[in-house]
Amino acid sequence: MIPHAPRLAVEDLHARYRDREVLRGIRVRHSGGALVAVVGPNAAGKTTLLRCLAGLLRPTRGAVYLDDRPVHRLPARIRARRIAYVPQRPGLYAPYTVRETVALGRYAAGPDPSAVDTALAQTGLLELAGRRWSELSAGQQQRAVIARALAQLGGPGLLLLDEPTAALDLRHALDTLQVLRARTRSGTLVVATIHDLNLAAAFAQEIWLLDAGRLVYAGPADEALRPRRLEAVFQVGFQHRRCLVPVLPEI
Repeated sequence: MIPHAPRLAVEDLHARYRDREVLRGIRVRHSGGALVAVVGPNAAGKTTLLRCLAGLLRPTRGAVYLDDRPVHRLPARIRARRIAYVPQRPGLYAPYTVRETVALGRYAAGPDPSAVDTALAQTGLLELAGRRWSELSAGQQQRAVIARALAQLGGPGLLLLDEPTAALDLRHALDTLQVLRARTRSGTLVVATIHDLNLAAAFAQEIWLLDAGRLVYAGPADEALRPRRLEAVFQVGFQHRRCLVPVLPEI
């Protein structure tokens, strides 16, 4: 069976850690391929939202549905074939090589050397494929776990990334976002938290704007990133000014 583009529905989502409610009444739907940037101030609930979408955190109320099924009830193997998650901190300490690290993404679906090679190439890691994880810089480790997620999804799926560009230099940040944007053309829904609003504006087709655990806007990037809307959320002023914007060729 050929995987189809994911259908994501978040219905009245509430989540908490102990006695602190982190998400409050999140409602959003999306079908098909797109790059969605989740933006908002610190502690707005961005990471918690991603963990709920991935099925790693069970909501206290409401639900996340993928293809009309509650995510937290999906069998682990099915969830691994449809959802790939990249956390803020890789947290891998085993003595694997880069290639072995990326190949771990194929555990649920079965070995696929071609998918691993493609992911290594897309993240610029082919020349480092034999290097040990412990020998990598923070940015290289970040690219390796992104490559692992790319290899994990053999077809269209839900790709979740928490600050994927945080440890990357400008060139690799742009390269990575281009790869993610290109992946959406085959039907993958990419949802990524991004602190850099300029990168979000340049690459995201849709913005989910969070503030204090609530979704205050979900829609086209140019509408979401209007100064008055951002000022209300971030509590600082915004102005549109001319700036230098790096440009890379389309993939």
